[in-house]
Amino acid sequence: MSKTCTLTLTRWHKVAERLSREYTESVYAAKQTLNNTKVSSYLGAEQQEALHSATQDATERLARAFRVQDAVSEVRQALGDANVNNGVSPKLADLDKLNRRLKVVTELIEGQSPSMISIEQLENIPSDYVADGNSYDSKRPLLHVRMLGKDDLTKSKIDFESIRSQAYALSDEVADLNKATLTLTVTQEVGERLHSFWQTSATHHKRSTQPAT
Repeated sequence: MSKTCTLTLTRWHKVAERLSREYTESVYAAKQTLNNTKVSSYLGAEQQEALHSATQDATERLARAFRVQDAVSEVRQALGDANVNNGVSPKLADLDKLNRRLKVVTELIEGQSPSMISIEQLENIPSDYVADGNSYDSKRPLLHVRMLGKDDLTKSKIDFESIRSQAYALSDEVADLNKATLTLTVTQEVGERLHSFWQTSATHHKRSTQPAT
């Protein structure tokens, strides 16, 4: 049996994430049973029956995990097509570029230390100063040179604000585009999982919004 579901792209992304997490957890549990089951001794026929039952449960869990993995693949392929059709893909590429660039500029700014010495200040260091290394007991540590001048640092801070503003705006655009809906036909098994996901989310939301007593 199958079930047709219509959700926003945002929700389909969450579906893929949750199904992927379920796959990982199920595979791990099955492998633990099938690869790491140990006993200290033979305890009789009842023990053997329990072990056979555990084996069956683990193999069935693994089979379900592979079916879930199939569903994840189908959802992600459909999302990929929808992202292209709705113009999300190029914006995601730009957003990724901006976020990576923002990370670099942030690290450069935060990497500046008050203990740094500017290139111009080097000439004020005593001529007999020679670093003896970076070890704990070093008496003359290496000089940490400030490679970025004041103007360079100011420009980096301006760039940071500009890049962050662009990233925020683009992120909002992507969020709006992800409100578009996508209709997919999934197995009854996966459809029941989707229903369970939203029930859990709704219950959590209801509890989180209830006033404290």
